[in-house]
Formats: sequence, C-alpha cells, structure tokens
Amino acid sequence: MKSLEVIFVAVLILSSILLVFRQRGLTKNNLIILAIDYVFLLVTIIAIGANWRMIPAYIVTLVLTLQVFVKPKNTIVSKKLEMKIIKGAGIVVAAIAMFTLPKLFPIMTFPEPTGEYTVGTQAFHLVDKNRKEFVVPNNQVNRELMVQVYYPAEKGTGKPSPYYENIDALTEQLSVTQGFPHIATTHLGLTETHSYKDATPVKAKEKFPLLLFAHGMSLYSRQNTFQLEELASQGYVVVALNFTGDAATTVFPDGDRVDFTPIENTITFLNNRIKLWEQDASFVLDEVIKGDFDKNFKPIAELIDYDKIGMLGHSFGGATSAQMLVKDDRIKAALDMDGGLYGDPMPKNGPGKPFMLMNAEASINFMKEAHGQEPGNRDELFEEAYFRNKTVETPGVYTTTIPKTNHGSFTDLAAVSPIINESGADVNAIYKLINEMALGFFDKHLKGTNENKLEEIQKNHPDINLTNY
Repeated sequence: MKSLEVIFVAVLILSSILLVFRQRGLTKNNLIILAIDYVFLLVTIIAIGANWRMIPAYIVTLVLTLQVFVKPKNTIVSKKLEMKIIKGAGIVVAAIAMFTLPKLFPIMTFPEPTGEYTVGTQAFHLVDKNRKEFVVPNNQVNRELMVQVYYPAEKGTGKPSPYYENIDALTEQLSVTQGFPHIATTHLGLTETHSYKDATPVKAKEKFPLLLFAHGMSLYSRQNTFQLEELASQGYVVVALNFTGDAATTVFPDGDRVDFTPIENTITFLNNRIKLWEQDASFVLDEVIKGDFDKNFKPIAELIDYDKIGMLGHSFGGATSAQMLVKDDRIKAALDMDGGLYGDPMPKNGPGKPFMLMNAEASINFMKEAHGQEPGNRDELFEEAYFRNKTVETPGVYTTTIPKTNHGSFTDLAAVSPIINESGADVNAIYKLINEMALGFFDKHLKGTNENKLEEIQKNHPDINLTNY
C-alpha cells in the first residue's frame, strides 16, 4: 500500500469519527473536513491514479459528503448508545476494507536495479520472411514477433517506461490465461518501472554480453521486469521475446492484436510446440546479430559482444533456453527458471555447456508427489518433469530449489497479491535471490568475473541446495 494511500485512509477514518460522532450537517468545520478529504482524494488520484483497490475509500468519501449535504441544517448526531455502537462498527468495517483491499492487491513495485548503468528499453517488430504463420488462424502471412530490448543507457535520456504499452490488452488476457478476475489486474498500468523508453545507448569502450529471454507459455515478454532491468543495469543487453499466439497477447505497431491461442497441455504437444519457440529464438538471434532490421537498434547492436551470448527463460521459456543451449553453438550458457525440460531429450552427458536449473519448492513437491503415484492416477507432466530433471544432473550443471516459492514466484506476477504466493513468502527477497543467482551464473560463464559468487550465495543461503555437478 502506497504511503499516500495510507495517509488518505487515515484522514478518512478521522473525518468519519468527527462527522459521525461529533457533528453532522453543513457547518464551517465540516466543510473544512470535507475539503481536506477531497484534497487528499485528488492528490492520491493524480499521484497514483484512480483504481479499483481504493473503491472502499471512494465510497467512504461519498458517505461523508452525504453526511454534510443531506439535511444540511440538521447538525445534531444521535447520543443513543445503540446508535453509537452501530456507527462505531461501521467505521471499523470501513477502515478494515480501506486498508485490506490495497494490502491484498498492492501496486506492483520492483527492487531498484543495483548495477552502475541506467536501463534503457525499446520495442521492435520483426518479420521472418522465410516462415509462414501457423499458430495464428490466418496462416497465409509470415511469422511476426515483437521483442522488448533492455540495455545500458546514458543517464538522463529517454522517458519513464510504462510497465506494458498495451496494458488493457494485457490485463484482459491475463484474466483469461491466468484465471485472475479481470478487475484484479486493471491496476497493473499503475506499476512504475526503473527503465527509460528510447533512452540513448551508453557510450562505452567495452562490449556487453547478450541475453535472450523467453517468457512462460501464455505470459508475456516483460513478465520478468524485476530481473531484466537488473541484468541490463549490470552490463547486459537483454532481448525479451514475445511468442506470437503463445503469449498472453501481442500487439503490433499497426494495432493488429493476436491473443493467446489455447493449446493441448500434453507431453506430445509441448514437445512439438517447443520447436516453434526454438525457431523463433534462432530467428531473433540471427536478426540481432545482423543488427540492421531497424535503424533504432543499430546503436544498441554496437554495444553487444557477440562472442558472449546466453539465454534465460521461465517455464516453457526456460525449457526453450535449455534446447537452444544444446542446439545452437552461439548460446554459451543458459538458465531455466522452473521450466519442465520439454523437447528433445538431453544428451547422455548433459548440455555440455554451463546450465542452471532453478526450481520452485512447490514444483519439486508436485514432481515428487507425481513420481510416488501409480500411472493413470498422477499428473504425467510432473512425472515427466521429475525424470527430465534427473537427466541434467551432469558435470557443469547447477541445480537449486528456492524455498517458499511456486511456479509464479519467478515472475512479476508474484507481486500482484500475497494471496497467490506460498505462505510466508517474501517476494522482494525472492526476487533479490533470483537476481543474485542469475548474475552470479552469467557473470562467471559469460563475463569471466565473480567466479566465487555462486559459492557465496550457497554459503549465505544453505536452504536453496545450490548444487554444482
């Protein structure tokens, strides 16, 4: 809950006590009280934005207004004990509602990036003229993708970036794909980021490693803003893909919108679908290396060290990162965040290159539960994930399980509400830990720095069971 919201609610509670117990009606003092309420109302709306979380506060403001202007000459309040009890109970209920709703559904906030660089971001539209679209019903067009690029930028350039450019489309689709009530996501547009849209790429002698990011099935390219901004601030160029048709939504520059197309949640389907994601990732990497698809990308392309390329992803995007690591020689290291290892089986000797598999504690528990049950009476996807996790326990691979996490804990959506998180989860602490491990891993295997960072993390967090095979 924002500090200004807390102050506004506190002012309303005090105003309620004065107007309900002391004096009602149109008096000079009551007009002053009401004026103060409306000043805080307007300041809150201007500074933060009107949103559904504050509906109880808006209702209380209306009730206080009626208390003044309905029967304005009647300034006497009832002295009867039963009326005082009813009014007192009403104020308590209103106060609980005004505080609880914003607490249960806070405005998302992310830790400020800790790196030395300001974070710039730009969106780009790519068209693969060698492939036809088959996920979207109109298969006569070429495969088109949107990517969101994060990069080290010059301080003081660009303008604050919105969380998502087409926020209405995103919130509509999140209610469909994630099962959130639509109203519970409509305030996501109030989220502030730490990146700057169209900021000037930093002028630096050094080159920066390139990272591809792949979102989860039915999610979106910016779903890990907490992480992508941190990586860019630490000296990485990050290209976040939005997989058309498999993302929650994709909105192209001409306004054309493609929403998530329902899939078959089976091993066979997912093993086949991942090939499309591999093709998309390979195409985007080709375009980024050529660097000539958009004149605005060229200054960013000049920042990149193309001998140091990695990939990371969440869920199905994490599985895609693992496949790309094995199949694309350009990918030197990869990170999979709670992604079942769909696609072609891992080589017998493992990926053969640096790989980290982060899992949520809840996901590991589901895998173990499925493994302990009889065929036909278990979740076969978790059973498959259990076996596939074992196939990567080979030299050069890191595995870790983060306590008090579930599948969504690796995304921004963990900050939407404590209701959807594991009991006792500290979202910001989890974000920090994920970022530290990702940086430790990529710094070591792409930059050749912070060689002992992962060992320090394991020492400071023995409960994560960080293992290097």
